[in-house]
Amino acid sequence: MLPGETVLVLTGTPVTDPYSGESTGTSWATPTQVSVDNVVCEPRPSAEPVQDARNSVTSGFTLYMPAGTAIIPANRVRVRGLDYDVLGEASDWRLGSWRPGIVVQTSRTAG
Repeated sequence: MLPGETVLVLTGTPVTDPYSGESTGTSWATPTQVSVDNVVCEPRPSAEPVQDARNSVTSGFTLYMPAGTAIIPANRVRVRGLDYDVLGEASDWRLGSWRPGIVVQTSRTAG
């Protein structure tokens, strides 16, 4: 197995409207953090989306995480000190009975 890095899987706190009791979003001010060791972090190409009156850069990682890592699209991950959104469902690699791990795509936009 390749030596990897430690990343944090972040889970935000649901925000509830005090009057209706319905969920209105997620707060990331104090997320729950779960440390995952031995993650291989492959940088993804960055891009500069063309939008009127906005200069931004989108970047991310492809993360190769140990089999059984609990992660869903509503999570974020902290890699090398920066937070990234999880893009879609994790891919669970299986080769016969061998489960080498899961693959997670991430993205963050700055600017």
